[in-house]
Amino acid sequence: MINDKNPVIRSLDGKLCINDVTFEHSQLRESKEYLQSIGAEEALFYPEDEDEIEELQKIITLMEEQSPESSGSETLSYYLN
Repeated sequence: MINDKNPVIRSLDGKLCINDVTFEHSQLRESKEYLQSIGAEEALFYPEDEDEIEELQKIITLMEEQSPESSGSETLSYYLN
C-alpha cells in the first residue's frame, strides 16, 4: 500500500488526476476511496494560472453533480459518508 500523506491533484484532459491516477466525472466515490487507501491527509494543488484553477473547479462540480451520494448545495463537507 502506498502511503502518501500529501498527494498532488491536477486536471488532466478535463478529468481529476491524483498522483497520476485519472478519475472520470462519475468516480467521485472512487477518488475518495483512493485518497483513503494511500493514507492522504491533505491533497496539494499547484496551479500554473487562473485557467487551471477554474478547470479543476468545473471538474469537481461535474463530479458532484454525477454523484448520488452528494446532496448539492446542502453538502456540509467535502467528505462523503
